[in-house]
Amino acid sequence: MLLKYTVQNKAEAGTYALPFQVTEQEIVLSTLIIPASEAEGRIVIEVSLAWENPLLNWDIGELDIRLRRNDEQGPVLDWLQDSCYQEGFAELSYEETGIKAEPHVYCLTVQSADRRAVVTGPLMMRGSVYVDQMDDNPDE
Repeated sequence: MLLKYTVQNKAEAGTYALPFQVTEQEIVLSTLIIPASEAEGRIVIEVSLAWENPLLNWDIGELDIRLRRNDEQGPVLDWLQDSCYQEGFAELSYEETGIKAEPHVYCLTVQSADRRAVVTGPLMMRGSVYVDQMDDNPDE
């Protein structure tokens, strides 16, 4: 498989809005768009993020991570629940076959019951499109 296209959003610890207190309400952390012209092939979405438990009483921290189509109301494509006592590092990977007809939009959301998670970073969301072979004459 050959890499045809890749796009990435990344935030290091202490940059942008990090650290970010996660609440009971599901909130968007990042959105990724693969243009229609690049969407044909095997699409791989990779997410990684560092987080910590803000509670100092050794109660377990919990973080729900969801990858949704289009926006925070879209269908859930993949979901992960991570837990830790102090610090955690979560990774999520999702694959699908894309068609060229429309852009593919992916939305990363987080949620934590009882505010038991703080996203500290780094946070990375990458979308890659792979094909069997490159088209030498795309206009034909």
